[in-house]
Amino acid sequence: MGAVTAMLIVWARKPPLRRRLRVGPPDDLLVARLLSLAVSAGHPIGRAFIEVSGQLADRDRPAVDDIVARARHVGLAKALIETRGQLSALAERLAKAQITGAPIGPTLDAYISMVHDAKRAAALEEARTIGVKLIIPLTLLLLPGFIALVIAPFVLEQLDGLLGGQLP
Repeated sequence: MGAVTAMLIVWARKPPLRRRLRVGPPDDLLVARLLSLAVSAGHPIGRAFIEVSGQLADRDRPAVDDIVARARHVGLAKALIETRGQLSALAERLAKAQITGAPIGPTLDAYISMVHDAKRAAALEEARTIGVKLIIPLTLLLLPGFIALVIAPFVLEQLDGLLGGQLP
């Protein structure tokens, strides 16, 4: 019984399936959605970055502020090309659109769709593996009941037969 309790305690200490709050760099999907909103409101992409910077939390702002600061010195396209870190994939797509003259709105929409689909696929993959992860706890919780309801009466009947009906 102690082993079952220890295993349940270990299982209970595992992180929950829900996502934890991010404390790292800004979420590129959030930045892309805010940029898309600003661009659809009529702002050019440079001004959209400034607007997005004002909307982000203090912990998320430095990555976008870095792009804005570098854009003032070397130009927006070069600043986007040189971006590293969490926003690099978004910045790369925006730089290509900026250089080629492609519309920014559809570029942002395609990026948002791609990231959303990737996150959905990852969530579905995690959901597919939940059954495998639950086999051991489920077995440990159902096995005692199975033994008590199915196997115990059979064993008691056999013991009663071996002892000649002396069991109460």
